[in-house]
Amino acid sequence: MRKLPRLPALTALRAFEAAARLGSVTAAAAELAVTQGAISRQIRWLEEVLRQPLFRRLHRGLELTAAGQKLSASLTDAFGQIGYAVADLKRPQDVVTVKAMPTFAIRWLLPRLAEFRRAHPSIKLEVSTAWHGVELDKEDFDCGITCSGEPQAKGPYVWIELNREEILPICTPAYARKMGVPHRAADFARHVLLHPTPDRSDWGVWMEGWGHGRFDISGGQTFDTVDLAIRAAESGFGLAIAELSLLADQVELGQLVAPVPIAVPTGYSNLFVCRRNIAERPAVRVFRDWLVAEATKTKHWTAAWLASNRARPAIARAANNP
Repeated sequence: MRKLPRLPALTALRAFEAAARLGSVTAAAAELAVTQGAISRQIRWLEEVLRQPLFRRLHRGLELTAAGQKLSASLTDAFGQIGYAVADLKRPQDVVTVKAMPTFAIRWLLPRLAEFRRAHPSIKLEVSTAWHGVELDKEDFDCGITCSGEPQAKGPYVWIELNREEILPICTPAYARKMGVPHRAADFARHVLLHPTPDRSDWGVWMEGWGHGRFDISGGQTFDTVDLAIRAAESGFGLAIAELSLLADQVELGQLVAPVPIAVPTGYSNLFVCRRNIAERPAVRVFRDWLVAEATKTKHWTAAWLASNRARPAIARAANNP
């Protein structure tokens, strides 16, 4: 059996980690429920053991030395992993807590949860949403579904791509019949463009990728979430730009149409992520495998829909969906 290296006292390591992470002896004392003097003594003792300073004492507070920065990063990760492991042991093994981006949760995940429950009645899913990204290193969730364009390092996490994001214009059949289908760049001038972000970047990405010229995207209505822009499109307000895979069910049912069936990749993907130490916990593994299987079904549907609709006039698609 491999022998572990001998460690300094854990109380000293914990005191230093808290002070380094919080940037304050006072804050560290409050978090650990001890006195400021106790934190300071533990840090001084640790510096003596290591024979080098970990902090520079400045008038404005503490500043980590190079050695302190290295030790702090390792300790924060190690204590975090210990904390998550203990929390996982205390949590019921048939419960899976999931945090997802709101539009993905509302438009794709929630409509499928009844099916998951029927297939796996012994597993309880607890789903939360977040406007910001999923941060498993800061939040106590088993797994997350997030959107990212950055390559993910393996580290303490398991990352699985569910689908690559492709966007296109969507609207109601009634709106498409009333306003007509944009065939050329100039045709977009008569449409109300619904922007899911204030910077209008999504319409800009699609315009650059569709291959039929540029048009003015400065007008229209802006929102702060994709879901709000889709809801506006559902009310007949205008043309939204959205991810086809998230609207597969509504497009299949004819509630929404894609008047220009050209999907443009954004460079982002929807990803499943969980901490590596719980990736093979039975309930987490079942949810992950189900999620991947459902995402694969959606990818196949999306590819087939795009292939069959590229040559089909959009007016005809709208006419078939009163």
